[in-house]
Amino acid sequence: MFLFRSRFENPRISRSPLATALLAVALTPMAPISPLAAQATGVLVVAHGADSSWNSHVREVVEAVDWQGPVRLAFLMGPEAVSASWDAAVKGIEGEGVSRLVVVPLMVSTHGSHVRQIEHYAGIRAELPAELATLAHAHHPAAKPRVPTRVTTALDAAPELGEVLAARWSELPEADRRRPLVLVAHGPTAEADVPRWIEGIRAAAAPLAAALDGQPMRIGLLRDDAPPEVRAAAISGLRDTITSLASAYGDSVLVMTVLISQGAINRVVIPQDLAGMPVRYVGTALAPHPSLARWIERIAREYR
Repeated sequence: MFLFRSRFENPRISRSPLATALLAVALTPMAPISPLAAQATGVLVVAHGADSSWNSHVREVVEAVDWQGPVRLAFLMGPEAVSASWDAAVKGIEGEGVSRLVVVPLMVSTHGSHVRQIEHYAGIRAELPAELATLAHAHHPAAKPRVPTRVTTALDAAPELGEVLAARWSELPEADRRRPLVLVAHGPTAEADVPRWIEGIRAAAAPLAAALDGQPMRIGLLRDDAPPEVRAAAISGLRDTITSLASAYGDSVLVMTVLISQGAINRVVIPQDLAGMPVRYVGTALAPHPSLARWIERIAREYR
């Protein structure tokens, strides 16, 4: 049997201290690199938050996210805004050894107070939005991440949003799918953000609009957090749109909500706003749906 010897093993060649040290390093087994260490990017999904039912649908989406690294969920409001707060999520995800963080606002539009709130928490925006500055839940000194952090856009014109809306619409009876359609979303406080909300939803819902086979599609915003007179004007405009469509097409109008999850807004508030209107109301929610998890994965990769 033949044995290989390096020159350092030749007894006729003396080994210097440096050579001995180099040999020891070379012969020391290397520890395998863990997938987490190689990836080193954490994903923090941030949602509005509401009651336990609302939160459970969002949690189902986040649990379906396929990511080579830690994934956490934080709520800005509601009963879990303490146990699953921004601070708790940041502390937990940094404790898993990430070297950078991608924050994903699971919200319909980037152009609103809560995304700006998230940017403030992440250290990207200096101040809270003025409309949130007096709210105790928003004004606490949030922990800034210790690792480099990027905040993604919200859904906006994402094709995944269009996929969910089309899926919800396709589940309805054929008679409802033949009606004119009004999509109703929460909407922003600031007037300048209104066209951005509408533009994003319209672009995402373009495949759905094409499937309506000649029936029109309109988009309405509640502007639920705006001053009362602003909200009242938004609801008045929404009711006028429904009345006009019903008159022109001689049929009730299908109203679908564009909301992340099921809550009091689509169960109670909007039905009250539309009381007496010629509508077939469907209080749909985006979560849970697999396309939302795929969107989180895609947008996180883009910002990684």
